[in-house]
Amino acid sequence: MKRYNSSSLNFANQDLRNRSFQRGNLIGADFSGADIRGCDFSNALLRGANFKQVKAGQTIPHLIITIIVAVFVAIATFHAISQILFNVLGVTPEEPGWFYTIIFFSILGIVTVASAVRVISDTKLLIKRIATTVSGSVLSALLALFYRGITTIHNHPQVGIKTLILSAMITGFLGFYFPRGLVSVAVGVAGTVAAYGFAFLLAAMAFAYLSTLHLVWGLVWGSLCVGAIALVMFSLIHNVKEITSCFATSFRGADLTNANFENAKLGNTDFSKALGYRNCD
Repeated sequence: MKRYNSSSLNFANQDLRNRSFQRGNLIGADFSGADIRGCDFSNALLRGANFKQVKAGQTIPHLIITIIVAVFVAIATFHAISQILFNVLGVTPEEPGWFYTIIFFSILGIVTVASAVRVISDTKLLIKRIATTVSGSVLSALLALFYRGITTIHNHPQVGIKTLILSAMITGFLGFYFPRGLVSVAVGVAGTVAAYGFAFLLAAMAFAYLSTLHLVWGLVWGSLCVGAIALVMFSLIHNVKEITSCFATSFRGADLTNANFENAKLGNTDFSKALGYRNCD
C-alpha cells in the first residue's frame, strides 16, 4: 500500500484528473475543491478524507474516445453479422451451407447468453470476467474470420486458423484481466449487436414455422425471440452505463468511513463495494 506523509495529504483545489491513488493510504487527506475526474481511488484507505465540493466523474475527452470506440465496434460487428446473416437465411439442411448456418446460429446463441450473464453479474467481478472472456473470444474469432476472409482458410488453412486462434486468445486475455474500461465497452457493444442478430434469426425461424402452420414450434421460437429482444434492451442500457463510467472516478472497494462529500459533484462515480459509502451521501 502506497503511503503519503502528512504534508503530501493536502490536495485541496488541485487539478488531479486521471491520477491513480489506487491502494493508497490517504486517511484524513484533504481533496476539497479538487478536480478528481478520472481518478482511481480503488481499494484506498480514505477514512475521514475531505472531498467537499470536489468535481468527480468522467472527463469529456475520455467520454468522446469511449463513444468513438463503441461506435466503431458496433458498425464493424453489425456489418459482419448482417452480411453473414443474410447469407445463411433460407439455407436448408440439404444444402452444403447448412453446417455453417448451425455454427453461426450457435455462435450468436453463445454470445447472447454471455451478454446476459455480463448484465446480470455486473457486480460479481469473477463471473463478469468469465462472461467477457467467452463473449470476446467467440466474437473476435467470428470477426477475424469475416474480415480476414474465408478464402484465407481455404487457401492457407494454417495461417487462417492461427489468425482465428490468436485473435480469440488476445481478446479473451484482455477480457479476463480488464473486465472494465474500453475492453469491456467494446465486448459489451459487440455482444449487444450479436444479440440483436440472434433475435432477428429467431424471428425469421418463428415466422417460417408459423407461415407453414407449425404453430407449436412457431410459438417456441417466437417466445425465444421476445426474450432475446428484451435482452438487447437491457444490454443497451448496460452499454450506456459502461460508456459513461469508463475512465470515471472510482472508489471501488475503498474505505470511505466518515469521508466528507458535502456539495460534491459525483457524476458517474463508482462507489461499488466501498466501505462507509452510506455515510457520504
